[in-house]
Amino acid sequence: MKKKHRKLKRESLVCVLVLALLSLICLLPLCLVVSASLTEESYIQQNGYSLLPHYPSLDTYTFLIANKGKIIMKSLLTTCSVVALGTLYSVTVVTCFAYAVSQKKSVFRFTRALSFFAWFATIFSGGVLPWYILCTQYYGLKNNLFALFIPYGMSVWNMFILRGNFRQIPDELIESAKLDGASHGQIFTRISIPLARAGIVTVALFNVLAFWNDFYLPKWLITNSDYYTLQIILYNMLSNAQALLKNSELSELSQKVKIPTETAKMAVAVMAILPIVILYPFALKYFVKGINVGGIKG
Repeated sequence: MKKKHRKLKRESLVCVLVLALLSLICLLPLCLVVSASLTEESYIQQNGYSLLPHYPSLDTYTFLIANKGKIIMKSLLTTCSVVALGTLYSVTVVTCFAYAVSQKKSVFRFTRALSFFAWFATIFSGGVLPWYILCTQYYGLKNNLFALFIPYGMSVWNMFILRGNFRQIPDELIESAKLDGASHGQIFTRISIPLARAGIVTVALFNVLAFWNDFYLPKWLITNSDYYTLQIILYNMLSNAQALLKNSELSELSQKVKIPTETAKMAVAVMAILPIVILYPFALKYFVKGINVGGIKG
């Protein structure tokens, strides 16, 4: 027993060291980005990037806010609206679908059909062009806020996670509620959803990350700049540094003003990831628990 305990202890230590090393590798690029955004442009051009900022300066952030503050704020509000509405919509659809397929065939006879339909949809797809025609020509999902979250309403991966959470609910608890006269709607809202809270929060976090980082829907379905999300605005700034001076107070001096190209790229990257970095620690415990519970019964 002592030898077995020592072996497990050594294995645990190795796992901790490996995970710590991988975490450090993942943090290094983030440190470089933050450091570069706080470093003077001239220093980066002469010496390159470093883990710690040399001659720390907020000039790049001041420049972005002064010249692109209105556009960034407008795109940020659009992105936040899409994240809120999209997460609520997607979690509702996925939760209802997952609860239906988690039921026994004696309770809901279409359980297997819905499960097969979800599995089939993950393997076969009609293609991007038919999807684009369907969204724009038939559903009217173009140049409006709904186009930014309606196509992502159903996620089969998230559905399987929630299905596992719902299947962990004891059958005795459901039967007891039925004996007390509870309907299927009451069982779903008052028993199943509270007990599957960890999985629902996990799915909600997945959706927040997906909608916040999404680039394809606004690129394919949006041509009106009024509905540009933060990712599109930041992409335009990263791909063309001259866009930083376009329609700004410095447009007439664009030939004389030195654009903070490198630091601006890092600054907009920090602006894009900062909200997610702040949100993630608060939902981490639900994230881990939801994945563990959802993976017990596939």
